[in-house]
Order: sequence, then C-alpha cells, then structure tokens
Amino acid sequence: AFSMEDEEIPILHTTATVNGEHIAKAAGTQTISDVVSYKHLIPGKEYTVTGKLMDKSTGKVLIQDGKEITTSITFTPAEPDGTVTVEFTVDASLLAGKTTVVFESLSKEGKELAVHADIDDEGQTVHWPEIHTTATIDGEKTAQPAEQITITDTVEYSGLTAGQEYT
Repeated sequence: AFSMEDEEIPILHTTATVNGEHIAKAAGTQTISDVVSYKHLIPGKEYTVTGKLMDKSTGKVLIQDGKEITTSITFTPAEPDGTVTVEFTVDASLLAGKTTVVFESLSKEGKELAVHADIDDEGQTVHWPEIHTTATIDGEKTAQPAEQITITDTVEYSGLTAGQEYT
C-alpha cells in the first residue's frame, strides 16, 4: 500500500553546453557546464551527482592525462526540485572531430538513485568540429611565378552537426 511517507523516485534531466552552445571550438581549455535538474529529492539530505564525459563514437568514457574525465558534486537541496551544475574542464584539443555526451548519476549514502545516460540525447551532447585545409596549385605545393595562377584550397571537416548551416 502507498502512504504519504513513501519517497517518490528521483528524476534527473541534464543539459550540457559550452558557453551556452552545443558546439564548441576544439582548442585550448574549455569548460562543459552540465545543468542537472532534479525532482523528488528529500530537502536537507546530502546527495552526490557524478558526471562522466563519454565519446559518442566509442561509447566509452573519455581519457585525459591517463584518467577518465569525471566530475562529482555533493549538495544538500533546500527543495525537492531544483538544479545543480556539474562542470568539466577539458583540454579541448583532444576532442577535435569528436562528439561528447555527458552521463550523470545521482546517489545518496553511496546508493545510486537515478541515472541520465542516453548516448543519443542531443541535450547532453557537445560537438567539437575539426577542420583541415590543403592548398595546392595544379595539385602541387610549389609553382613557377606566373601572371595568373589558381590556388585550390581543399577543406576537410568532421564533427559538424548535420542540417546546420556553416560558413
């Protein structure tokens, strides 16, 4: 039988971005902010949210400096529903051409209560485009001086979002 004392099952939803966007420059140090919204927590109790940064192409946790890229934050909610932000600081040059997805889990007293881990969830996804160019003159890297030459610059890219317009 259900009673009012029974706890409701906690629910997590997350949105991961870099500077508010789901696409980021794969250079330098970047911070992925994952806003975790939760429902049905017990006010005054301590909870931990643990996030993992996943490589969408492999389905595995990304590695930086020989360690998995994970972050945990412990908090005590004042209300049953709210948000907490988990941040991942990464060397974005390691992510060029990749698509990353943040997985989050919520635990209390070491017990996992809720998980948000959908590798196909765009809300948890950040894309890191990669671009390379190769300039040639008639397929060569050198040319004789002439009045007029045509330089062909071939642009290769990966990690862009299908259906988005780019310049």
